[in-house]
Amino acid sequence: MKRLSRPLIIIALGLLTLLLLLKLGNIDISMDTLRQINPLYLTAAIAIHYSGFAMRGWRWQKLLAGLGHSLGYVYATTLLLTGWFVSALIPARLGDVARAYMLRRDHRISMAQGLGSIATERTFDILSILILAASAATFALADRTPPWVWKSIGGGALLLGILAGILLLSPQLEHFFLNLLPWSIYKKVIRFGFELLNSIRQVGQNPKLLLLVTAQSLYIWLCDIFLMAFVFLSIGAKVPFSISAFTSMVVDLAAAVPIIPGALGQVEGTAIGVLSLFQTPTGQSSLMVLLNRFISFWTFILVSGAVTYLFGFSQALNPDSLKAEASD
Repeated sequence: MKRLSRPLIIIALGLLTLLLLLKLGNIDISMDTLRQINPLYLTAAIAIHYSGFAMRGWRWQKLLAGLGHSLGYVYATTLLLTGWFVSALIPARLGDVARAYMLRRDHRISMAQGLGSIATERTFDILSILILAASAATFALADRTPPWVWKSIGGGALLLGILAGILLLSPQLEHFFLNLLPWSIYKKVIRFGFELLNSIRQVGQNPKLLLLVTAQSLYIWLCDIFLMAFVFLSIGAKVPFSISAFTSMVVDLAAAVPIIPGALGQVEGTAIGVLSLFQTPTGQSSLMVLLNRFISFWTFILVSGAVTYLFGFSQALNPDSLKAEASD
């Protein structure tokens, strides 16, 4: 019953969000509205979105290879999709734990190294979003960029700088923290944490891998930008590319820590709010968000859910085992 309740809650929240967008944008979902959508641009939006996940799978495969674990591309990509599927249904980013758990089950890769590879992904994701957001803000807002935009970007850059400093000092800090307290549980947690940090550090010591992963990460987040741009084109809205780029990156920053699974409500509210700053008609922005989320969330739930079951990763949907792994 618990497994059924989560999808039902997500569907209910999704329907509520849909109704609010329809009301806000005064959108009439009829055959006339659907006929106005250009199928070529919409198909391009779908293709570019899923090419981003193909790239994510390749990136994760390369990160794991950098840690000394050679996994097949199909396995890495399908497990990545499974993790995203779990995170869309279960809160607290348990999809990340699911990926590390399945790596340990199938390839005896430690939880710390599995989570370290995912933490490295997140680091490159944040870096790419900040670069693209700053670039888009320069063109979309010119000299009208609000101070909060630069403060947010600066804050993200500061956090990345702190992380880099910790990584550089981690070998010296490990010995200090291990001997700080005598408790065995404390030492176990410290060893796990530094094993995770050392996994990230190991990737950073490979310049070729760093360049490749940086390029892959930029492509992944450019896919989000082009998804929004193509959806706007599909409904005949003449929104400048820089505005699509800035909006999509702000949305991604807002959804980085989802309040509820799938960031339902966060994504939609942020997108509508940012687009209103550019005087984008509410009807157009609401319809764009509906189509964007249909592609990026609802079709993804179906695709990633099918992958999870077809490739034998359904055990990752058991939150009790995942929480136990997270607490170990």
